[in-house]
Amino acid sequence: MVRKLVQVAQKVGVSEATVSRVLNGKPGVSDSTRQAVLTALDVLGYERPTHLRGVRARLVGLVLPELQNPIFPALAEVAGGALVQLGFTPVLCTRSAGGLTEAEYVTMLLDQQVSGVIFCGGLSADESASLKERGMPVVLLNAAVDHSDFP
Repeated sequence: MVRKLVQVAQKVGVSEATVSRVLNGKPGVSDSTRQAVLTALDVLGYERPTHLRGVRARLVGLVLPELQNPIFPALAEVAGGALVQLGFTPVLCTRSAGGLTEAEYVTMLLDQQVSGVIFCGGLSADESASLKERGMPVVLLNAAVDHSDFP
């Protein structure tokens, strides 16, 4: 636990005591610092304490089919930049030979309590429909699902 506090504190640029206050739900921490600590937990891959698991992370999955086609890195740069300006942390999920499928990325993103998912092209029809059923915000860029009302 001490190692986790140190790593999270270093990532956010706060004291270990501040991280401890956030994890224990204590007062005296600004909302922005509290959110930064929770985001750092998610980014570093640590499991949130039980009482904080229902709170969505300020992470947004950015699912790309590949990086070889120049359109996808360009979309990632623009979407990622816009997310950062809104206070979200983009999580880049790119398919590669022998890597995870889009469905596996979606499962991983849900485990991390993401706030939403952006699909940039690819085979997103099944994954986006299942996310919509869960009430997860989904955006399709350069992708389409017939007969849906996704932005």
